[in-house]
Amino acid sequence: MDTKDLLDSLTDAELRFIAEGDYGVDADLHLDELVKLLREQDGVLSEGQYWYPYEVVELGAHSLKPGHAREFAACTLLVIDAVATGYDTSTRLDWKFDERASDYDRLPTPLRDLVLDAYLGVGLGNTDLPSA
Repeated sequence: MDTKDLLDSLTDAELRFIAEGDYGVDADLHLDELVKLLREQDGVLSEGQYWYPYEVVELGAHSLKPGHAREFAACTLLVIDAVATGYDTSTRLDWKFDERASDYDRLPTPLRDLVLDAYLGVGLGNTDLPSA
């Protein structure tokens, strides 16, 4: 599985979960923009998507919720890409990695590997997590 496979395979329920990440506020608008981002834009954010859907993408990457590993990994991968492409100039990936390391360690191995590979791909070299 690669990032594209994961993003392309997100179910309607998983997309809805992400879209409702801001306490359900504007969930339908977030969902429409999230679907557009993933199905029409190949996961590449464009100008004007800083709030819809990027706000819920960022929130989805903030913590691993039980039963929602795929959503968390997908959001994390989108944030890493947004930072790498210069779309997101506020997020510090080194801080994000340090803050979320225990969440990444709890991901199923294929998702964990995707996230760690993405960090390595943007030059964050110390992605050795402690074993659980």
